[in-house]
Amino acid sequence: MLIRKISKCIAAVLVYIMCAYGYLTTKGFVYDGNHFILSNNAEAWENSEFQISEDEIRGLGNPNSPLTMYTISAVTCSHCRDFHKFTLPKLERDFISKGLLRFVYIHFPADETTMRAAKLSYCLPKDKFYDFIADLYDSRDWQFSRNEAILENHAKKFGMTDADIEQCKQDKKITSDLLRIRENAFKAFHITATPTIVVKTQSGENVVEFNGYDELKQYLDTQLPQ
Repeated sequence: MLIRKISKCIAAVLVYIMCAYGYLTTKGFVYDGNHFILSNNAEAWENSEFQISEDEIRGLGNPNSPLTMYTISAVTCSHCRDFHKFTLPKLERDFISKGLLRFVYIHFPADETTMRAAKLSYCLPKDKFYDFIADLYDSRDWQFSRNEAILENHAKKFGMTDADIEQCKQDKKITSDLLRIRENAFKAFHITATPTIVVKTQSGENVVEFNGYDELKQYLDTQLPQ
């Protein structure tokens, strides 16, 4: 009886930890190796050295646009979801479709689940990348499930087979690339929360914060060449 009670207590504690971890990551917190951190006051760091190759970029818009926006995001982050669903369409309307802005989604995986999702997005054809990300943001079934098949079923909707998924799982280069990009973004932009919005102009790269789309649009307008 005593062993059974101890086992129940341990199980309850583990469930609590898992739920707390899931809740914090959906709210935009990231784990730095010791604790969860979130900054509400983003600052701007100029002359950063963020490096990502053209092959690694999954972008929307003209590569020769005068502005580039990197959104360092996690697919389990509710704030990232809101940005993707409500702000990105307005950016497409006002900037991307007009050749003024190139939009680049940067994965910032904080756990095994977000890493698996990030890898699948990179294994899909480039033209399916953003549709897959949108599908993940629209769904909640895969986020807290330990059944990998639920996430994999989302990838299958975009043409991946069981063989494709297995090959993707075994692809160590993609894992290495995603971790390198994440680490590079962390060092370059002092990432403390997702999403972190970075705008690259002719003068450098700046982390920006804003209150509402109108403020973001005003900032982008001021950065366009006159």
